[in-house]
Amino acid sequence: MVANSRVLLPLVLLSLVALVGCAESEEEDLFTWNVKVTGVDNSCTEDESGSTESLTVGATFEGSLVSLKVVGDESTDTFATGSISGCTVSYESQVVGEPDRAGGPVQWVLSGEAVFRTGGEVCNMAENVAETAADLDVDLESFDYLNGAEPDDVDWVGREIFEVVASENEGVPVGCTYTSFVAGTYNP
Repeated sequence: MVANSRVLLPLVLLSLVALVGCAESEEEDLFTWNVKVTGVDNSCTEDESGSTESLTVGATFEGSLVSLKVVGDESTDTFATGSISGCTVSYESQVVGEPDRAGGPVQWVLSGEAVFRTGGEVCNMAENVAETAADLDVDLESFDYLNGAEPDDVDWVGREIFEVVASENEGVPVGCTYTSFVAGTYNP
């Protein structure tokens, strides 16, 4: 056991050094947006009120591939990966779950698509905000979906769909979905 510890400790330390080195270079290439995620459709539960959450989304790009994470979350792990084409990013998570959910465990997959920019005047954001809002039946006048920004000032707009893929919770059936409108501004 002591011999194993002598071998494992240097390996663990080398792994930590490698991870810290990667994290520093990844942070340099991290693009972030302050977004508001607002539930607009819920076929999973009887609660139709929808939730709203403000958070910072970080993206790293490698060619046309993208990795997304929630910045400031205690977990700095990537929550979804995908690809970009022009001003559009499409992404999907791995299966995620709540093992300790009241009523029984639930697992889901998140998929999303958004139009984004990293500042500037490209991508006709006002038109994309209006189109996404109309597709999701969102009335932009009745609620501050855009965190006080004007449609031209928005740098990220899209939808996210959580689909339940496994459930031991009678109140949350497999196949149900929860759809959110996502909009925010770029942090240069």
